[in-house]
Amino acid sequence: MSSTDQDRWKPLPLADVIDVFRGSPFRWWVVGGVALELHTGRSWREHADVDIGVSGRDLGALWTVLKPWDPHVAANDTLTPWTGGPLSPAAHENGLWCRSTPDSAWQFEVLVDGSTRTEWIYRRDPAVRRPWGEAILTTDAGVPYLAPDLTLLFKSRHVREKDTIDAAEVIPELTEDQRHNLVTLLPSGHAWQTLL
Repeated sequence: MSSTDQDRWKPLPLADVIDVFRGSPFRWWVVGGVALELHTGRSWREHADVDIGVSGRDLGALWTVLKPWDPHVAANDTLTPWTGGPLSPAAHENGLWCRSTPDSAWQFEVLVDGSTRTEWIYRRDPAVRRPWGEAILTTDAGVPYLAPDLTLLFKSRHVREKDTIDAAEVIPELTEDQRHNLVTLLPSGHAWQTLL
């Protein structure tokens, strides 16, 4: 995808993205930096977009939700219109950029993983699995989001300045179990180990 595509983002407000998915007949959850803010109940930086996680087994139902939009598969620096067909994890087809019309800016992204009916599975290492009740938490308002230790695990791979800011804000608020999980999952020499 071109730098023009990457620059053409005008993210929907979180509440509007939630409205897109509310009542969907499949499991969905907020991911990324926004998920960390849902967990802590406070904000500390701007966000370039809102990301939603879903399981690849729910693509048929997801297509029903996204059909009114203009979804594209974002993989290998290319954007390809998505018409509801299968995605190839081997080809890194795990992100769907969505916009309301072909002429509008991109408004939200859907990240697709290989989770099962009983377990959330970390896309980058399928050996990392959690029961849904541990992986997906819910705000008092009923909004599902990826648990903070798992969100930070995603952010730990290619650390950007904003990821380190997020880690410094969130790690002190992790539960003992979440902290233990993250200590175990991060490489021993990872810079965030000192925060844990």
